[in-house]
Amino acid sequence: MLTIRKAKLSDLKTVVELFEEFMEDEHRNAVRQNPKARPYLIRKKNSTDIFRKWAIKNIKSKNNAILLPEVNGKAAGYILIFIKKDVPIYTVGRIGYISDLFVKKEFRRMKIGSRLMNESIKWFKKRGLKHISLNVYDGNKNARAFYEKHGMFYYHLEMRRKI
Repeated sequence: MLTIRKAKLSDLKTVVELFEEFMEDEHRNAVRQNPKARPYLIRKKNSTDIFRKWAIKNIKSKNNAILLPEVNGKAAGYILIFIKKDVPIYTVGRIGYISDLFVKKEFRRMKIGSRLMNESIKWFKKRGLKHISLNVYDGNKNARAFYEKHGMFYYHLEMRRKI
């Protein structure tokens, strides 16, 4: 049975472990799809500690959340969401942002990602938001298709080069 709940500080160890798995998966996919991305994906040695502090902030904040899906009591992934301010010249003042969405391999193809999207949208709506945003690596075709299926559209394209 699938349940989704807001993470608590007592879930921090699990959230950090899921983050590590997410980062390995994301790095592998991004570099495979676009080798030029490799230098931008090299993590700092203390990246886990940085994330741990970020996760604590998100768990404690009323404008941020980490939602944990559990299948029969076992952590199946997470979604990290928060409210941010849009560029001040535009009429959309606050926007919901999906930072991370990760489902462990053993739980994929069970509609958990879709449930996480739906729960995050409910969370944002409850806080009066009308728009959400996220970033996805260009080469991550599966994620792009998933987000398109959930009504997301291409809005901004970031390009990089070494100088």
